[in-house]
Amino acid sequence: MLSKKEIIMLKMLYQNRNTYISSKQIANQLGVSDRTARKYVQGLGLILRNHKIGQICAKQGQGYRLNITDQRSFDRFYTEKTNLRPTADDLTTINEANDRQYFLLNQLLFGHKPVFVDDLAADLCVSRSTISNDIVEIKQLLKPYTIELKHRTSQGIYVEGSENSLRHFIMNYFFMNRLQDNLYAFSMYKHLLEGIAIEEIVIIVLDTCRKYFLKLSDFMIYTIVLHLGLAIKRLQSGFEIQLHPQDPELEQEAEYQSAIEIVEKIRQQMGIALPPEEAFYIAIHLKNKLVSETIREQIDLDDNEVKQQLLAVLHKIDQETGFCLAEDPLLIEGLMMHITPLLQRLNNGTSMENPLLGTIKKDYNDFFQLTIRYFSDVPFFAPYTVTEGELAYLTIHLTAAMERLANQQKAKVLVICATGIGSSQMLKNRLEHELGSKIVIEDMISYYEISEQKLAGIDLIISSIKVPDVVLNIPIVTVSVFLDKKDIQKINRQLKQYKIKKQYGSILKQQSKSLSDKERELIETSFHSELFLRIEEETDKSTVMDQLLTKIEDLEKRSVKEALGKQLALREAYSSVAFSDHLAVAHPIEPITNDAYAAVAIVKKGIKWDDEHDQIQLIFLLSPDRLGQVELNKISQLLVPIIENESFRDALIASGDFEHFMKCFIGYHLEAHI
Repeated sequence: MLSKKEIIMLKMLYQNRNTYISSKQIANQLGVSDRTARKYVQGLGLILRNHKIGQICAKQGQGYRLNITDQRSFDRFYTEKTNLRPTADDLTTINEANDRQYFLLNQLLFGHKPVFVDDLAADLCVSRSTISNDIVEIKQLLKPYTIELKHRTSQGIYVEGSENSLRHFIMNYFFMNRLQDNLYAFSMYKHLLEGIAIEEIVIIVLDTCRKYFLKLSDFMIYTIVLHLGLAIKRLQSGFEIQLHPQDPELEQEAEYQSAIEIVEKIRQQMGIALPPEEAFYIAIHLKNKLVSETIREQIDLDDNEVKQQLLAVLHKIDQETGFCLAEDPLLIEGLMMHITPLLQRLNNGTSMENPLLGTIKKDYNDFFQLTIRYFSDVPFFAPYTVTEGELAYLTIHLTAAMERLANQQKAKVLVICATGIGSSQMLKNRLEHELGSKIVIEDMISYYEISEQKLAGIDLIISSIKVPDVVLNIPIVTVSVFLDKKDIQKINRQLKQYKIKKQYGSILKQQSKSLSDKERELIETSFHSELFLRIEEETDKSTVMDQLLTKIEDLEKRSVKEALGKQLALREAYSSVAFSDHLAVAHPIEPITNDAYAAVAIVKKGIKWDDEHDQIQLIFLLSPDRLGQVELNKISQLLVPIIENESFRDALIASGDFEHFMKCFIGYHLEAHI
């Protein structure tokens, strides 16, 4: 485990990896002498070499520089040790207005040093006028919250507003959009977590961690809030929570101190007294993998071993059900964080009662039986007897993942009502009861609260009052607060149109075209001669992927190679993208490029992709566009015949150039529809 000073130095070297840093600079950053700083450099260099991920190079008269030798392994190491993604400080990739504004607001609301326009312009590699324009737009974002953006010569730019206003903006801007699916997953457990104010717990967690300068990822927030919600439910249901004394060294850490404060705020603001020991389990989540590693060492398991066993279980469930649980990073991280304290409890011979067991058996029995069938045989549980109550907690993670998947298909609805609270609540209840499987109610507002921010991302407006039907071209259905049958029919008609538009997108306007014409248009939009690569000589995976990434970056005309490469590595960390003995389809977890691309490499002699696939000859690199306007997922469907049809595969591999490849690829699918 790295010391605090080694972590600070690792961040410093990574952020300045393209230049040399003197021992004096390192010493000033660490608050030690030059001689001591050099000892820290030697120690960290030894750790990097032992992990075979890099080295610290020294140059006389210039200082030290980080040299990464295994990028993928280094990224994982850096993330685990610093709780930051390696790209977080690579500010040169921030070149879109929304990204700049996000960065600026992050600095203003979470940074702990003065913010100056010239510094921002230099960091983001843009002009001073560009930053000034961004500031104008940020002022408009802050205005509805009565927060002002001010400037002083010595203080730079800063925000001014009440703490409640700042907290409200932070919740909405930074967290609510990204946590929407997770908070909705909580709402599906209304009857399980009845009476527990989930959003209030979220605010307490965010507020406290902000005070202690702790950075939280989305899955950490989700896991901590779920943990607290279940702990409160256990107490309310009359269960006595008995926790064992924990490592006293952890009590000196900022994570533990913030956890103590979270427990105290819950007592003060919600009137719920959690046991003080509960703070240890919250601290585990806040410490993330640093503490997790210590616990796994105690139970003779490492992080990667637990993750691989977990992925194997999820893949088996996916094979039986057709789900995609093994590709849900939030589910995987959530289960990893839950399994850590669970394994510790099992190792100590204890288990945690689950007041939700009966309800889960009744309402989610299919998922519960899946959990029992597959997780009972997972190797890391083999030495122990795992109770139904403990397994039911894992079921909650699975059902939340499925709800997120289903929720992606639901229309996002904004409900507009008169000011009456009672009638608004009645309409909301009726909508959820009648249409809960088809819609997600994003918010309920009065007519006077309508704003661009409220309308962002909304698919349908349902209003109990007459609203002009020219609101950003969003369809509006006017209904009675009592929501009668005619109202439901009107909404269903509109939802049907929404479903059609979502399924076909811009192709809806071209209904006269045949299916093969649509496929052909998609293929010709995504494939480019500049993204075609044929290699006759022997080569390897990294060389091929590097060439394909370079081609995409050249066509995109901006720096995306590094970010896209890391996304591809992250996707492949979850499961192999080699789908047959000869075909691999690489793709990122999150879109990186502005346009959609389908890059192709034909390697005549084949390459080793992984331990199970050593003769991959066809490589497709699919990079979806960030706005999701091109249905690149349909390209994946068009690749299935390559696996099933040997003649088609051989014909593609024999393609000598891009024109021949396209003729073969399009020709096969045209014939398939004759």
